[in-house]
Amino acid sequence: MRPLDFWIMMLCCLGWGGNFVISSWALSSTPLPPFMLGAIRAVFVIILMGVYLFRPLPKKFWLLLCVSVAVGFAHLGFLYTGLQTAPASGASVVAQMVIPMATLLSVVFLKEKIGWVRGIAIIAAFLGVCFMVYEPGALSLDWGLFFIFMAYASLAIGSVLMKCVGDIDWKVYVAWTAVVLLFGSSITSIVMETGQVDVISNSPMPVFIAAIYAAVIVSIFSHGQYFRLLQTYDVSVVVPLTLMMTVFATILGVVLLNETLNARYIIGAVIILPAVYVIARRQSSSKTVIDMAEP
Repeated sequence: MRPLDFWIMMLCCLGWGGNFVISSWALSSTPLPPFMLGAIRAVFVIILMGVYLFRPLPKKFWLLLCVSVAVGFAHLGFLYTGLQTAPASGASVVAQMVIPMATLLSVVFLKEKIGWVRGIAIIAAFLGVCFMVYEPGALSLDWGLFFIFMAYASLAIGSVLMKCVGDIDWKVYVAWTAVVLLFGSSITSIVMETGQVDVISNSPMPVFIAAIYAAVIVSIFSHGQYFRLLQTYDVSVVVPLTLMMTVFATILGVVLLNETLNARYIIGAVIILPAVYVIARRQSSSKTVIDMAEP
């Protein structure tokens, strides 16, 4: 992976980590219906990126819609629902299941090769995350954890499907994902949720802070660049780098929410950072060998 793309991916992880903290704050500080939050987020994205909806439809438009459902509506709906009740440490552990799920899917359906060095690095990074976020007794039986698992299962499926959509501008992808999210979240909110008007009237600040942040930083930048990087590099290279999201979420939780910086956070980060470096560098080395072999 090129150094520039690596640092862009780190910024994506920083954006996702911030979203984890801000969304948890918004959903816990007010009785905010999660699908309503998704719909408001989509509205802001469409306002900013709606012009790209008028470009000619890509050849595999139906597959793009499938990706939008998996990464947009399904992922965010399950995520916001789970964050209402799931313990933070348990949610962080379950969220990392996207790594083995996406890696396995990429090997089975995309015929990607991982290699033993990168495989060990992925396992080490995953164990580092588990060490960082595990708290004895935190993984209690909670439907929120099930929804978190479903959120990242959807993200894993969508990540693999992204490799199959062809050469599509990431801005077109972001715009259409927002349309799918708005359509699905609005209907689901109307049918299954209540109190939307009361939340907007009584506690508008958490709603709009979370929605605007998610629209600009997460949907437009992070998801847009994530889509671009998945078109450029193997799924088994890009997805493991999302482990850094937990590192950034932990740091932001300490800085913004005054959470305690435990020793396990530091030890976990020490394990994760070199492993992430190996994952990215291993792809660069392999790519260099391939390029040198080509006439």
